[in-house]
Amino acid sequence: MMRSMFTGVSGLRVHQTRMDVIANNVANVNTIGYKTARATFRDAFYQNLSGATSANPDVGRTGVNPQQIGLGLSMGSIDNIMTQGASQRTDFGMDIMIQNDGFFVVSDSSGTFFTRAGNVTKDARGNLGVNGMQLMGWDVFENEETGRWEVNRSNLVPLSMSGSKANMPSEPTTFVELAGNLNIRDLVNVIRFTESCPEVVGNATATPPIPPNPSLLNQVKQGDIMRTMTIFDSLGHSYVIDVRFTYHNTPGANNYWTFEFMGEEVFNDASPPVSEGFVVHAWLDGTRSTAANPISPAHLRIHAGMLQHGIMNNANPPVMVDMPLGAAGVDPGLMRPTGTLAFDSMGNLLGMGPATQATGTGTTVRPDPVLRRPIPTAPGTWSDEAWQVNAANDFKMHIVPIRGTNPRATFGDADGRVIVYDGTAGAGNIGGVVGTTIPIGSMTFSMLEFFNRGGMNTNAGFEPINGNPPGTLRDISIGRDGTVTGMFTNGRLRVLGQIPVAMFSNPAGLQRMGSNLWAATANSGSFDGIGEIGDIQAGALEMSNVDLAQEFTDMIVTQRGFQASSRLISVSDEMIQELVNLRR
Repeated sequence: MMRSMFTGVSGLRVHQTRMDVIANNVANVNTIGYKTARATFRDAFYQNLSGATSANPDVGRTGVNPQQIGLGLSMGSIDNIMTQGASQRTDFGMDIMIQNDGFFVVSDSSGTFFTRAGNVTKDARGNLGVNGMQLMGWDVFENEETGRWEVNRSNLVPLSMSGSKANMPSEPTTFVELAGNLNIRDLVNVIRFTESCPEVVGNATATPPIPPNPSLLNQVKQGDIMRTMTIFDSLGHSYVIDVRFTYHNTPGANNYWTFEFMGEEVFNDASPPVSEGFVVHAWLDGTRSTAANPISPAHLRIHAGMLQHGIMNNANPPVMVDMPLGAAGVDPGLMRPTGTLAFDSMGNLLGMGPATQATGTGTTVRPDPVLRRPIPTAPGTWSDEAWQVNAANDFKMHIVPIRGTNPRATFGDADGRVIVYDGTAGAGNIGGVVGTTIPIGSMTFSMLEFFNRGGMNTNAGFEPINGNPPGTLRDISIGRDGTVTGMFTNGRLRVLGQIPVAMFSNPAGLQRMGSNLWAATANSGSFDGIGEIGDIQAGALEMSNVDLAQEFTDMIVTQRGFQASSRLISVSDEMIQELVNLRR
């Protein structure tokens, strides 16, 4: 009888534990990232009344099973069910959830913990956190070679959007890419072959003679397509530069295009005036001069190539001494930032070349539009090259700001080189007083993705790869791989960090710490302290994986099981009472 009472008492304790687990699951049915728990039973130890015996053929006896009396039940385990919970869409960019396995890493002064809750917040200091804990992630650094911000995945740090991440300083443009298509259908200022053109009617007296070609009549001889590009100086001011692409139909030879940065030739005050060379018009904030609002553009003198048309001395850093126009071989026309483009039969860019080339006899000719490789300019010498092209179909130009620009601002990548104005009276002393020293910046223009195809409309455009005005952090977004991208008031985007996930070989072995937190244990496997790139969904939260219907079912079954076992106490009591009554 006492055994029955012991069984009933132990059953009450175990069933109550299971009810506690069920109650906790039901209470957390709406808790973000909660993982349901499951309590399992096992039977308790047994009292052996008799042991098992084997069969004995000699005496004709069969085997006998052991006779045991169980002593109730005990708690088998409380398991963490780590299946993924349902996704709840919130459309709030800082709400994130992990698809499949993994945990966010959070920490405070008490240690490092793990959570599936992704309700990320940002405090007044720009720190990212989850439920008051600091969210850990990978920081970023600026790659000095590429100028881009990249993620450092070697260690975890508290993610913060403060300091340099909250403000984007102004950055001068150093690399510009031209990408897209030019189509002659979109030409303006078109010139056509007419009946008076020698290419149509022929010219027998020309050298060599030009045969008549009536099929050229009314075909396009030349036409323009205008494009603009925006660059930024070191102070963040934007300037718009107009570039003209001109199509040339050359009978009996390959057709070609030329490009020219729009500007003007300027002259000094000498009598008679002497050309100071060609300057490019850079319109501040894109505002061009009109009759109602006459303004002067900023002027940029572009030295294309490796600082040609000047003497490179042996100083460190090198100093370019401005050569006076009129000196031997210095041609103002060669200072114009213009060049030739050639395309193959598929419309792909073959290469580039200068628009004019000195012949050594004082005249210039248009070269074949082929790729021109750089010609080094040794110290103490200078080159007639107007600009230089490398094998990647891009070219570098050195820019010197002159009249109309902010003297504190520099253009392009200021690499320490300077120009010293050293012109003589009556010669072209471009842009400044003799002896004035001005920093020079270099800017690279790439045309690798430039093509010429008739089946597409003209969509070519210049895209600055870098360069921007100053801005402050306006908002952040979190990508599928956990990359945190900042959106700034200047319209630019920048990578600010990345949120990794912690992986465990046995996540069910983690220990609950409350507040949606888990801690590693000896049976969960260890955390490597770095994490992995996870599969993260933004704008959604992972809800509890509690199945409320299953919990109610388990609750009823647990209650019924205990109710039945508890009857043992009352039945045992009645049996004792009956035994007492037999003695009366």
